[in-house]
Amino acid sequence: MPALLSGPMVASAAPTNPSTSSDDPQSTDNLDPALLAEMRRQNELQPALAAIWDAQMQSPNSGFAGVAYEGDGLTLYWKGALTPGMSAALDTGRTFGPVTVKAAANSEAELHAAGNKIHAAIDRHSGSDIQSISYVPDGSGLEITRGPEATRGEPALMIRSDNSDHASVEQILAEAQVDVPVQVTDATEPLDLLASRLDDNSPWNGGGRWESWRGLDHRMNCTTGFGVHSGGRSYVLSAGHCATPPDDAYQGKYGAAFHEMGPVYDDDWRSDLLLINAPGWYLIFDGSATTSTTKAVRSWGYWAANELVCQSGMTSGTVCGIKQQSSTDIRVSCNTPDSDGDCDYTIYGVIKSTQTNGSTAARGGDSGGPVFTLDGTGVRAKGIVSGGGGTTLYFQDWADVIRVYGAYPNTNSSTS
Repeated sequence: MPALLSGPMVASAAPTNPSTSSDDPQSTDNLDPALLAEMRRQNELQPALAAIWDAQMQSPNSGFAGVAYEGDGLTLYWKGALTPGMSAALDTGRTFGPVTVKAAANSEAELHAAGNKIHAAIDRHSGSDIQSISYVPDGSGLEITRGPEATRGEPALMIRSDNSDHASVEQILAEAQVDVPVQVTDATEPLDLLASRLDDNSPWNGGGRWESWRGLDHRMNCTTGFGVHSGGRSYVLSAGHCATPPDDAYQGKYGAAFHEMGPVYDDDWRSDLLLINAPGWYLIFDGSATTSTTKAVRSWGYWAANELVCQSGMTSGTVCGIKQQSSTDIRVSCNTPDSDGDCDYTIYGVIKSTQTNGSTAARGGDSGGPVFTLDGTGVRAKGIVSGGGGTTLYFQDWADVIRVYGAYPNTNSSTS
């Protein structure tokens, strides 16, 4: 099953203004020129992507299957006749670059209905070997990943103490009786929830280390995400599996630089998001695990297949060349439970992505950290790290941040 990325890191106190440039090899200032050119080209089509997603969020049960960067433009996959709202969105989008429409065999709503049947079948058992369910953005069907915990025969006690009814993927699919194509593959790495830079101060930057505590009980180590605003207040966004009210958040590392941030305001386990009741700033760390270099958050955007993103975690530092693939539901492994010890539950709608040159996409401690693309000299917020393994990264996208919390990233012009 996927692993939640929790674990330890070290950085100096952050400046309150963005850094101008950096010689840190992990900074986005020093990306491979070809990768940088591709990210810049994709960024030019962000207004078209936003128009498509805004229309889809108004009609979530439409014929929408997905949207992807393909060739020199965007492709919308759609089943049936376009709605008037989507037709208008395409007209708007095409003023920014090429946008084409291709027929889809199934809509996103139909694929999710099939996925819900599989989740229901899993829940009738005490566990299964299904690590994740992905919804292919071209509408062709589902992709199920079988976790290595099941395939390599680890002791049952490591999976779950009461797994006498542990079900195989074949058994689950037979019970679910879905009517869309399903492809099953075996994962090469377990999926970890990635909990685990170090001396920041209020207002808090993204990409720094934070710890959750309940009284004298240390719960988990994670990464601060974006500073966000909702309802006229500012918060720090991070991953839901890192803490639960009434936990308190502290920046840094206990025994070293250690600063109280504030209480955990709310967590949503279904989307793996939480808010810390502390003022978030409009900067994120950009560079190695010990960097003090920062970038300004200038905007936010929706996800699209094949788009390249970066993540900035307290353990890994900045990692780029991560390509988005599909919206995916992941099952939380009992090998890496959340901060309350809960496991064998589903996190819905995270974006499965792959590091394209074979490097590790994220490590323990990176959970909750910023996922972003480039926007001029700054960055565009895309979401929050949830988990991963090897070259695979799972992150929660910004559409769900809006849906769950009505929150938008703080920028230098908006830090309510």
